[in-house]
Amino acid sequence: GEFTLDFKKAPAPTPPTTSAPTSAPTPETPIPITSAPTLPSGSKGAALDCPSELTQVTSLNDGALTLFTEVVVSPTSDSESILCARLEYDSEAWVGFGISPTGMMYGANFVLANAGYDSVQKYNSTLDVTKQGPFAPMEDDHQTLMNTKVTQEDGKTVVSFSKYLKEEGENNILAEGENTFLWAVGSSNAPGYHAARGEFTLDFTATAPAPPDCPSELTQVTPLNNGALTLYTEVVVSPTSDSESILCVRLESDSESWVGFGISPTGLMFGANSILGLPEYGSVMKFNSTLDVTKQGPFAPMEDDHQTLMNTKVTQEDGKTVVSFSKYLKEEGENNILAEGENTFLWAVGSSNAPGYHAARGEFTLDLKASSPAPTPPITSVPTTEAPTFTTSAPT
Repeated sequence: GEFTLDFKKAPAPTPPTTSAPTSAPTPETPIPITSAPTLPSGSKGAALDCPSELTQVTSLNDGALTLFTEVVVSPTSDSESILCARLEYDSEAWVGFGISPTGMMYGANFVLANAGYDSVQKYNSTLDVTKQGPFAPMEDDHQTLMNTKVTQEDGKTVVSFSKYLKEEGENNILAEGENTFLWAVGSSNAPGYHAARGEFTLDFTATAPAPPDCPSELTQVTPLNNGALTLYTEVVVSPTSDSESILCVRLESDSESWVGFGISPTGLMFGANSILGLPEYGSVMKFNSTLDVTKQGPFAPMEDDHQTLMNTKVTQEDGKTVVSFSKYLKEEGENNILAEGENTFLWAVGSSNAPGYHAARGEFTLDLKASSPAPTPPITSVPTTEAPTFTTSAPT
């Protein structure tokens, strides 16, 4: 059957399409089922966790099949967002869930669960039904489902899994917007043609999980620049996902000027990711270092989709500058920060609020779980030629 769905309303699906051909073909060999694969190493970051309750409920197959779903959006990378799904069927049989932008079975990607093999795996539909049935298992490097489980009890089948919304070479799932899905159930656990199937659309109105809050007091204190700059830090580890853990920072400088904090695994400015507190613009933003100083100074602002700092604030009073922000420890395309272990950071201060070359800078290492280090002495820049101006326009 086919039906439309408003996220806030339960759908009224059309009756299921029951396959009862007069001479229904049967596959000469069963659908191949292999043992559950492991997630390929290095394919994604740490997977997000599914919530204990999946709040979107979709009734299918005249109420005999119920789909529970929840999208969990990664705060750092679209490629790590996941769909959490549970299917409950009022019979003991194999159960299938398909992603099909066209609404057709051919070209769809399926998740098939078979309690007889204790298997929940990904399949592609195929037209070559005489050889292997209507489905062919995906290659091992595409068997990336997580949290898979299939159980049968009291005449019912329950299937659970989670999957990434976007996977190379597969049909994508939209976190926002209309998706077209398929469902199918068998007449038993034996792999073969469906007893009933249907098509439906679903819009997930997912929101990114709220990041953890910074504590009112940042307990790790690091003096820099011969004591003229003080760094206060605290790591807040997310209980649900490494990708949501954050670093809370406050920098207090004994002068009125711009202040910078950099993440640099090499200890060099080039290749570092920097956070600049710019009192002249009232902004705290992320920048990349650049060698093209003649055009825009030593820093170039990151693209908008990387401007993910939280709790930003820059103030000046009584000749002092205070910059505050929090940022995710791990962000795609940026240098990571270790919650435990040695990090190499940079600091810099200007001679005034006007963006330009630093008056002093330095490098230091910091284990965010250890006591504050003794930083290296500051490096004071004394250029022999006229320093180019920082011409980046004020952020809007």
